[in-house]
Amino acid sequence: MQTRRRLLQTAGVTASFLLAGCSSDEPTATETDTSTETPTDTETASPTPAGPTAVALRDRTRAYVERLVDGEYTTAIEEYEYTDAVTQQLDAATLESVWTTQTEGLGEYVEIATVQSATQQEFLVTDAVVRFTGGRVIIRLVYDDAGRIAGIQFPSAGTYSPPAYADTSAFTAQSLSLDTGDGCTLPAELTLPTGDDSVPGVVLVHGSGPLDMDSTVGPNKPFRDLAMGLASNGVAVLRYGKRTSACNVDPAALSLDATVTDDALTAAATLCEQERVSRTAVVGHSLGGMLVPRLLARDDSLAGGAMLAAPARPLVELIPEQMRYLLSLDGEISDGDERRLASVEETITRIRNGTLDAGERPFGLGGPAYWRELQAYDQVATAGDLDRPLYFLQGERDYQVSVERDFGRWQETTPGRFDAYPSLNHLFVSGEGQSTPNEYFRPSNVAEGVTTDLADWVRGETGGY
Repeated sequence: MQTRRRLLQTAGVTASFLLAGCSSDEPTATETDTSTETPTDTETASPTPAGPTAVALRDRTRAYVERLVDGEYTTAIEEYEYTDAVTQQLDAATLESVWTTQTEGLGEYVEIATVQSATQQEFLVTDAVVRFTGGRVIIRLVYDDAGRIAGIQFPSAGTYSPPAYADTSAFTAQSLSLDTGDGCTLPAELTLPTGDDSVPGVVLVHGSGPLDMDSTVGPNKPFRDLAMGLASNGVAVLRYGKRTSACNVDPAALSLDATVTDDALTAAATLCEQERVSRTAVVGHSLGGMLVPRLLARDDSLAGGAMLAAPARPLVELIPEQMRYLLSLDGEISDGDERRLASVEETITRIRNGTLDAGERPFGLGGPAYWRELQAYDQVATAGDLDRPLYFLQGERDYQVSVERDFGRWQETTPGRFDAYPSLNHLFVSGEGQSTPNEYFRPSNVAEGVTTDLADWVRGETGGY
């Protein structure tokens, strides 16, 4: 414990160094900092270190994280070079303690989503975003000009704050439970505008992954933002935790409908039963947006659907595209990157051919039944058969769903209202420049314009149903 305490005591000085000169999409390092070097703070980044290349060090970081994931702490200590200061304070037991503390409660390991790098004086800083079934963690390795590890950090995700546009005097929040009929009870919350008048309502439908009722990503809670923003503007909102987050289920054994559709319809039925709710629409994000036409086709009583960052193409087309984008953020695709892309394509081929193994969960999503249903689903064709209003919203900085190939296709094929937001990313949070996964770890809120536009659409265009 003494060694770990000494490592943590260096956090303040080294965090300042790592922030200096970094681009705005680098995460802030404020917690559990195990770096031991203390270079002078500067506002100017130097050229890339003359030792190993940035590509080589990113590959080295990926391999290092794989050692940690596999529990090979002694190997991580013995196979990698560290600066003298780190060597004096870091051993396998300390490394294990820090890693397990940071990943505790995050569930099963899924993948190393991306590794990025930036230079700081004579140091090269790499950030690896590591995905688990219940969340993500960033591990930052700092290399000196000889390629030795000069620091290990776990940047903080920050703290959530409610949006300034939330008028807490305009609504109340009530905890509910959704009985799905199969022993899985989902936590839920109804956000209801104050007063006695009837109001329209919406159910929020998540994207992929085991998300809670707030659709939490890092410190951000976009569904909580939407609930408060919509309720401040006269729209009731029901949000709920996904069964893969709330219940002890095997995601690999669930179909697409069992994972998303059925529970969303249960939530919609619950909202319809509320005395003051005059009509119910669905608002889906990402995969949830993609499934909005499926929900409307299953339930004629739903008044319409809003689709936020909804793919128009199959996920098997989006996933390789996203992966290549992430691997090319630094302008280079290494041999290791090409191997990872080839592995993704091999998995995609098996999904298309229906040859997934039982229990397999490609990309941390669902098993064979999930992908079979997803492959058989044509969201554009399903939307074309609907007679209820649709609303499409898209952030133009979204790298996960394409403005041109997804939002553009919806515009070409499907009647509805369309709004694009130049500065917003996949979470509908404002930013600048290229969007990266690290951006999701900066505390922020869904843009106010999204909530007011949604509220206007719900109050206006769903009124005839």
